Amino acid sequence: MKHHYADFLDRTDDTWTLTPNAQRWSCHVDDLVDAPDDTERLMVTAGDRNWQRMLQLPLLRELTLHEPSQAQLASLAQLPQLTALRISHARPKTLAMLEGLQALRELVLEYVSAFSDLSPVGRLPMLRALHMENLRRVRDFSGLAGAPALRSLTLAGTLDWNQPVEDLGFLARLPALEAVSIYWFRSPSLAALPGLLLRVPQLRKVHFSMSELPLEDFARIHAWLPAVEGAVREPFVLCGEQHRIVDPREDSAALPLEAFLAIPGCWVDTRGRRREHLADGAYLLGKGERMAGGKTASIVAKCGLHAQRYRALVDQFSREGAPI
Repeated sequence: MKHHYADFLDRTDDTWTLTPNAQRWSCHVDDLVDAPDDTERLMVTAGDRNWQRMLQLPLLRELTLHEPSQAQLASLAQLPQLTALRISHARPKTLAMLEGLQALRELVLEYVSAFSDLSPVGRLPMLRALHMENLRRVRDFSGLAGAPALRSLTLAGTLDWNQPVEDLGFLARLPALEAVSIYWFRSPSLAALPGLLLRVPQLRKVHFSMSELPLEDFARIHAWLPAVEGAVREPFVLCGEQHRIVDPREDSAALPLEAFLAIPGCWVDTRGRRREHLADGAYLLGKGERMAGGKTASIVAKCGLHAQRYRALVDQFSREGAPI
């Protein structure tokens, strides 16, 4: 699967300054002889002429290596001033060339394989944001443990492949970690994840796709970490764009407002009119849950039952309390 150039970086705060993926080519110069001396952002590919000039640009701070050569990868050791780096479609046998990047704050690794040791990344003293997508040879992520400044971490596979992770315990050994985003992955230790998140002292944001975890684990995270952004989830998402105004003669029009809003897909618009979503399907929260289909009434009923099940689990885990 070739890289899609979608931008999966969380840009809701000041964590990421890296040029968005779709704009990477705006930073490209076919012949680096033409690159101005004051260049700060640059994309380099294996076919670029005079690429070595990037080593002579004193103000260069952001670099994307797109399908780079081994020589270009090795040259990173000569760019200690970099603060942002993206490597896409590459096969370095080691990441040792990153260890000299003492100023690096942002790192993206996309479709990078042939190496298995992430410890050079874990030793970067200023690294605050890390996005890793489709690292085909990496199963052990413990090399990241202890990364002193890492605030934002994304760990992802791709739409056609789930990233294997042997052990998620490294999350609890990242002292500055605030935001965790994990999707399209598989791990034998998924059951431990809610408890691990409790041991991340600075945690303020989480993101998992709807089918990433068993429903029980979503409920544990919801119950144990309600103040963390992304921990409280909706138990379903209705599909379809059509809506209708509820006829005043219908039974639902006479329901108390709270009861009406409790019906899946029902809401009140800005003019105070009761509306209903005409769903043609629904995604249900939880790994292994089948998508609800059929007529709208059937979909709404399935969503209602699923929501009841989810709320019961959340209530159960809230009563039991988080493990100490």
